[in-house]
Amino acid sequence: MPLPKPLSFALLALAAAPLPALAWQAAPGSMLTEWGEKLTPDTAWREYPRPELAREQWVNLNGLWSYAISPKEATAAPESAGEILVPFAIESSLSGVKKRITANDAIWYRREFELTPTAGKRVVLNFEAVDYQCSVRVNGTEVGSHTGGNLPFSFDITKALKPGKNTLELKVTDGTDSGYQLHGKQVNEPHGIWYTPVSGIWQTVWLEEVAENHITAVKITPSVSGKVEIALTTSGPVAEASVVASLNGKEVSSVSGPSNKISFTIPSPKLWSPDSPTLYDLAITLGEDKVKSYTGIRETTVAKDADGNLRFNLNGKPIFHWGTLDQGWWPDGLLTPPSEAAMQSDIDFLKAAGFNTIRKHIKVEPRRYYAYCDRIGMLVWQDQVSSGTGGGRKKEGSSSPPWTRLGPDPVDATWPDAAHEQYMAELKGMIDHLYSHPAIVTWVPFNEAWGQHRTMEVGKWIVPYDPTRQVNIASGGNWWPVGNIVDEHRYPDPGFPFKQAERFDGYVKVVGEFGGHGFPVEGHLWDPNARNWGYGGLPKDKDEWLERYKKSIRVLADLKSQGVAAGIYTQTTDVEGEINGLITYDRKVRKLTPEALAAIHRGAGLIDGGRKSAARREEGSTGENFPSPKPAPVQPAMSRAEIEAGLASHDKAIYIKEGWIRDPYITLGPDDLYYLTGTTPNPNDPREKSDPYNVGLGDNSIVGSVVQVWRSKDLVEWEYLGTPFTLKDGMRMRPGKFVWAPELHWMGDRWALVHCPAASANFSLTEGKDLKGPWTNPMKPGKLGEKHDPSLFKDGDTWWMLWQNTLIAPLSKDLASFTAEPVRIDPSGSRPGPKGEPISRIGHEGATMIKVGDKYVHIGTAWSTDKGRKGSYNLYYCSADKITGPYGPRKFAGRFLGHGTPFQTRDGKWWCTAFFNGNVPPLSREGIEKRDLGSDAQTINQRGVTLVPLEVGMKDGDVSIRAIDPAYGTPGPDEAQKF
Repeated sequence: MPLPKPLSFALLALAAAPLPALAWQAAPGSMLTEWGEKLTPDTAWREYPRPELAREQWVNLNGLWSYAISPKEATAAPESAGEILVPFAIESSLSGVKKRITANDAIWYRREFELTPTAGKRVVLNFEAVDYQCSVRVNGTEVGSHTGGNLPFSFDITKALKPGKNTLELKVTDGTDSGYQLHGKQVNEPHGIWYTPVSGIWQTVWLEEVAENHITAVKITPSVSGKVEIALTTSGPVAEASVVASLNGKEVSSVSGPSNKISFTIPSPKLWSPDSPTLYDLAITLGEDKVKSYTGIRETTVAKDADGNLRFNLNGKPIFHWGTLDQGWWPDGLLTPPSEAAMQSDIDFLKAAGFNTIRKHIKVEPRRYYAYCDRIGMLVWQDQVSSGTGGGRKKEGSSSPPWTRLGPDPVDATWPDAAHEQYMAELKGMIDHLYSHPAIVTWVPFNEAWGQHRTMEVGKWIVPYDPTRQVNIASGGNWWPVGNIVDEHRYPDPGFPFKQAERFDGYVKVVGEFGGHGFPVEGHLWDPNARNWGYGGLPKDKDEWLERYKKSIRVLADLKSQGVAAGIYTQTTDVEGEINGLITYDRKVRKLTPEALAAIHRGAGLIDGGRKSAARREEGSTGENFPSPKPAPVQPAMSRAEIEAGLASHDKAIYIKEGWIRDPYITLGPDDLYYLTGTTPNPNDPREKSDPYNVGLGDNSIVGSVVQVWRSKDLVEWEYLGTPFTLKDGMRMRPGKFVWAPELHWMGDRWALVHCPAASANFSLTEGKDLKGPWTNPMKPGKLGEKHDPSLFKDGDTWWMLWQNTLIAPLSKDLASFTAEPVRIDPSGSRPGPKGEPISRIGHEGATMIKVGDKYVHIGTAWSTDKGRKGSYNLYYCSADKITGPYGPRKFAGRFLGHGTPFQTRDGKWWCTAFFNGNVPPLSREGIEKRDLGSDAQTINQRGVTLVPLEVGMKDGDVSIRAIDPAYGTPGPDEAQKF
């Protein structure tokens, strides 16, 4: 989608006359980029500044203004000190001034413009960013004030205008790194990683003429289903608005509705991704107000891979976030890029080098930056601008706490309420401001404990405020269990504290900063006489620098294979004394070509063409569609006589209940009746008939948001008990959309229920013996964390929880916490993985525990090929003398029994539940023992619940479990491990 083009000043009623440009030049003795060298007042940022809400009628006020500096307390501007080129900060060379101010100074800006207001219209004055506090006057009348240095703001100046010549005046003060002010990387005394201050106007200033009731903001929330929700903020009351969506000039959808809630669907949407950044144009009309916008259809989620590692997913597919730390500083413009072309050149370089992510570090860029990332397909992690530098961390009143990193006892700084309220106002403002950009996938509220305070409060606010993105609560900072990500900073080579992995269970593991390998390029240093540095010391030559870079990339690739889901290299460019960029600060030398970088990244497997990414973990809807098997008849359950005969003979599988269900779980209740639950649709979902073999995955998943339960005295006739539990009964602020793999456990005086997927997992209790609400949730979300496939097991007087593949931990008597750190209980030995690497996990999901004699038996599920949805879905086990291990070798329990549950009937016989899980309709049993099923997900189970008889006992001093029915008890030719 093309971005809005710069618009002409066609409206004579809105003509702005800049001051004469004859005398302007960049401040002498400064490092300039090629774009800075070509800049003139007539070319200074002429582009339309707001692509996501574009109007035809606007006037650019950038250019030469009058400026002056006075004491902070002054109420009137002193005599002009000269001209300054807006939108460049007074400290920058491109402002033409290059003068430092202090917290005790005020900057005064002044310019005149010609304007004759149009009857029935409003005139809005827009500032894209002014650092830090300002008051604005038009013709001597104050029209508004603003606090905060990084976000756009506007004033309706209609009442202050007069026909003809008008005068605009600003007073700006900036404390930079004093107090609790959010200042990012700028400090009054630059050094090391802290840079030159930026004060006053530093982004575009402009006017627009608008209707009486006009759109002031647009919030767009797309879904990969094609549904798009739009909420318009308007200057007046809610009114009817219309939206027309188009792609390449062709209309694809249109709708009208109330301006604060508009919804429409794009049929067969083309999804946005780095590889295919499709954007749909939106034409929005509210009465006389007409604006243009756009959207990209994408969904960013988190899901586990086959190894149980959490990965970022985009549109349901795993994606490794591979990017650079990008600070957006310029030698001539400081925080202001010298031009749009300059700004885009950095992004283009990174894209060509094979990066798919930019971590926008401690800065909010001009809106056109994010629009360009939307257009070319570049993911963005967006940092909040920080307070503090970490200096004086241990002093009372410091805005930054001691830096505990990922240690187990994090600390926060103590902030006054007023300072925290301003922080939250700026954080909310940033999220609101950037919400509709599809490129932005992650919010980063804190970095390295700079200004880190009230972390849990901030995290618990931001997670539900924007549930469409992931939250990296403290990149490299003091980690608290909130948000989605745990982020390690490690220099120069990357690393991650995997020894603490259990503590971080349920959080995506990333390396949010690493590298920083410095290499000086003579003639392109900010200050050749200063300390120019990089992490790990400087190399003796470029060859050594290159080898250091390659080594860090190889280390990151290994971390990726161990479960790290993202890597951020420091950094895109040199910045002042930091010479650890891939490009020099003046952008004139690329230390490596993007093609050379891409080859290094590709060879290491960080981008396509090298080692492959881990497979996506199947867990609920993740943004892609999984085709259902071709239509086939659904077989009815066996007759009562057949089931009773099978229960008595205990030698063959019996198909006891028809209906769409996965992960069936059967247990005996306190009333001596069998209780059945599992992953099911919501009641009366018509897809049970229209799409009977729906695989339950992706955005076409049939899986519902409730727990359905049945009860039986004989495993033949089933009484339906309804839906005693729904996601609303759980404890999650974000309850999710699905209930997967629920289990019911009788605790002796009440029922317990556990379920997943991980981010919306619950552990809930009834109030008494009746299986119904109200439910209580003994663990707070932070205590429970994310638990994939949780299961419970009682050993003596202690209840244990198992999850993932596989961790186990004991519960306290009140069930409100764990009494010990989780222990991983892998089987001994290893087997070759899909890529030939040794793997030792029991499976990839569905872990449970039983006891046979004095032996603990750890049971898990995996595909026979150890590849996602390839082969048969099988059950495996290992045993130990202690519940925490060590466990013996992995053994085969049964084919087609994956995610089934072994249980005993009243007569002591062992059975395992089984269900349909395939990409093709159920296969015939005939000859199945010799059939290789490795080409696809295949099963002999019918849709519904099948019971398979098990032989469970001791053999040669160890536990032996095997399906008795030969169709289930024989490993297939597609089995990866030989038994």
